[in-house]
Amino acid sequence: SVIANADTPEQTFPLQEGVYIIGRKSNASTATIGIVTADKSMSREHIRIEVKKDAKRKLNAYWNIPVVVTIAVFLIEAIVSGIFRNASLYYVISTLATAFTGVFTTMLFLRIAKNDNLEKVTFSWMNIPSEKLIKCVVYSLIMALGTTLIQYVGEWVGPLAGFLLAIFVAVLEVYLSFSVLIILDTDVPILNAIKSSMDLIEGRFWDVVIFSLSFIPWFLLGVVTFGIGLVWIFPYFGISFANYYLELKYNKQLR
Repeated sequence: SVIANADTPEQTFPLQEGVYIIGRKSNASTATIGIVTADKSMSREHIRIEVKKDAKRKLNAYWNIPVVVTIAVFLIEAIVSGIFRNASLYYVISTLATAFTGVFTTMLFLRIAKNDNLEKVTFSWMNIPSEKLIKCVVYSLIMALGTTLIQYVGEWVGPLAGFLLAIFVAVLEVYLSFSVLIILDTDVPILNAIKSSMDLIEGRFWDVVIFSLSFIPWFLLGVVTFGIGLVWIFPYFGISFANYYLELKYNKQLR
């Protein structure tokens, strides 16, 4: 039995002879006995390890679809880059292509992150209702346009102010990094998704940054393999990030 306290309700688990892994109940945990608790004493490093380990397990179970989709995205980007030589036209087409492919791949990664029973992954997992798709694409285009405008302003106002604006953009992108996942997961309006993303990351800003930076060795490995390894690394990162979102969302609901 688990004795109740301010963070944990009283719980009872039937035990039989054998080995059990006891831990905090979450989407990413592999504990055989999951305790429902809002106790923050659990190491955040442990959470990162659990999230990444779970993502790797789900990706390796059915890796072919995510890898094929990633290769298709790379090919689309290469075709756009090769066809459109005009810088302005290339920017417009590339931004649109990135917005659409980003939404569909994020949907796939989110569904794989939720695939606790390791059901077979199919291309249909990228299906998105039109309303969700429009909201995600509009959000992505607004972010891309806003970032570009801030970059132009930064070049105009001088090096120091430009540097400060770059920091502002980087911080803002971290706080809004779950927005598309939230729209795809809960179908809320864009402004609600932005607010929810900021709420989730509040108090965990550096955790999210460190989590993202922890993939740098993987991406370097992808570069060393002349890009071949990236077709697995990109889905691994995407599923891990979706897993991390689900973990933070679950913790928020407990509080």
